[in-house]
Amino acid sequence: MKNWGIRTRVLLLALLPAVSIAIMLAGYLGYRTSSEFERDLRDYGIGLSRQLAAVAEFSTYSRDRDALRNIALTALDEPNVVATAIFDGEGTAIASGGSAPARLQPIPLDNQPLILIDTARRIVFAAPIFAPRYDVDDPLVAETAGITAKRAPQGTIGWITLEISRDAAEQRKREALFFTLLSSLLVLAFGGGLALVLSRQVTQPILRLEQAVARIQRGELEARVPATSGGDLQRLEEGMNAMAEALSEGRSLLQARIREATRELQAKKDEAERASVAKSRFLAAASHDLRQPLHALSLFSADLQRAAEMQDQQRLRQLSERVAESVEAMSGLLDALLDISRLDIGGVAVQPENIALNELLTRLEARFARSASDAGLRLRFRPSGAQLFCDPVLLERLLTNLIANAIRYTRRGGILVAARKRGRDLRIEVRDSGIGIAREHQQAVFEEFFQVGNNARVRGEGLGLGLAIVSRLARLLDTRIELRSQSGQGSVFAVTLPLSAAGNTPGSTEASAARTPAEKSPLLRLLLLQPESPELQNIAVLAESWGYTCKDLSTTEVGVETPADGQTVIVAQAGKLAELAAMGVTLPLIVLGGDGRLPAGAHRLPLPLRPAKLRALLAQLLSSADRDKGAAEPARPGRVQPLE
Repeated sequence: MKNWGIRTRVLLLALLPAVSIAIMLAGYLGYRTSSEFERDLRDYGIGLSRQLAAVAEFSTYSRDRDALRNIALTALDEPNVVATAIFDGEGTAIASGGSAPARLQPIPLDNQPLILIDTARRIVFAAPIFAPRYDVDDPLVAETAGITAKRAPQGTIGWITLEISRDAAEQRKREALFFTLLSSLLVLAFGGGLALVLSRQVTQPILRLEQAVARIQRGELEARVPATSGGDLQRLEEGMNAMAEALSEGRSLLQARIREATRELQAKKDEAERASVAKSRFLAAASHDLRQPLHALSLFSADLQRAAEMQDQQRLRQLSERVAESVEAMSGLLDALLDISRLDIGGVAVQPENIALNELLTRLEARFARSASDAGLRLRFRPSGAQLFCDPVLLERLLTNLIANAIRYTRRGGILVAARKRGRDLRIEVRDSGIGIAREHQQAVFEEFFQVGNNARVRGEGLGLGLAIVSRLARLLDTRIELRSQSGQGSVFAVTLPLSAAGNTPGSTEASAARTPAEKSPLLRLLLLQPESPELQNIAVLAESWGYTCKDLSTTEVGVETPADGQTVIVAQAGKLAELAAMGVTLPLIVLGGDGRLPAGAHRLPLPLRPAKLRALLAQLLSSADRDKGAAEPARPGRVQPLE
């Protein structure tokens, strides 16, 4: 039963009450009809026999056989009466009609009408005939009856029997039963038809819903059902359609997201493959570039030992110069690799501030004038009074790499560094008349160790890391490097940066731009905290050789020997940062080694210490001290290049 379908269950639910009612109605009507017919037949027989007995009283008393015979024959005319007989008090038949017995046996002892015989085919009734009630002195009665003038006897003087056939009654019962069954069948037919209609109206919408659910389960989310059933079923159909619509929209959205995710994954895959190829090229080029100076160092070391044994001073000087060149080449490569690594892992924090572009250009001109002159090139910087809102260290490093790259790949002509306004931005360009870059290589030049026309990795042609660092620096500054170049016709590298809120300052004069830091202000004073460390001792030797003043300082003397004159800088190990911060030291600070974010006014020099980096930082701090001295308010000291 639990496996029956919904239509079977609805039909059963609709037909079961109708069938039950029809069966109960047929049984009840059959029983009542049979009982009533039997009762009516008995009442009819008893009543008719009693009437005949009353009619036959006088004739029986007077022994008028003719009259009694007429009564008996007349009784046969009544419906269903098949025989009748009149008996005297001793049970002897006096008159009869039909097949009546000759004697009444046994003679009933009761003086009330009764049933003598009751079978399936007939029923015999008996009624007593009583003596008539009349006045014996009545001459009319006496003359008519021919009786003597004595009082008539009282009590039962005879019996009358009446046989009635059951055939007519049974026929009526059959007719009644047939009518009852016919009525029941009609009720069942009507109930069945109504059940079919109701089941169709109920089950068809549900079956349509079932089919729609099956289609949706197969993935056909466009399946819908007509919402025409009315009532609760219509609301269910509308809800089903709404659910299918939501599922369809959800699948479309999910498919769109899957396609987008697939595209992103494909892009990531392509990027990973490119990164893998670039990494392989990176490792091959780095190992090649590192192997060259290492191999040279091994040769120079062996030659240096022989020269020392021979005490050849001139050869020793030559070898020491070559060893220094190899060490410098290895150091430059390792620094460039470290820069790229720190930029890739997000180890450089961007700290924008308002900067004067002309001062930056002045430092760059002083830095590259000698290199350009040695290469026979003309290096020009167009003065600008613009102020930028940018990280000065990152911008200076970006322009440094672009200018160095231009000098390296320019054989004749010159390099121009200029800036021009573009609305609220400033476009800084580095133009050269060098070898140029073909269009098919203009994207690849920003990848690591890619160099146009230097597949043999000639040391004099650079490392192929400068533009890769430039690209990463531009992303940190929230801008991009624009390249316009043709092979053999030079190149133009440009970067667009926002102007500061202060706008422009009056243009600097060429004389002011040409001034060196030594002409602007006195030399710095270096306070060396914990001077017993080898690094601080090396800094003291180098700084004093460059003309700077150095003084050893203990932790307890920090608050005494630190005048805020703008010319004093503290040099300390990274481990002393927390201690200095607790003392509230506000002087410019040079930190050796370590990592993490530095407080305002602090600069970091990586270890092992490179003299060129230290000298560049001291020159930068000297320039910042000069700006602080001329300003109405002391400006924030400059910061060391965090990538060095």
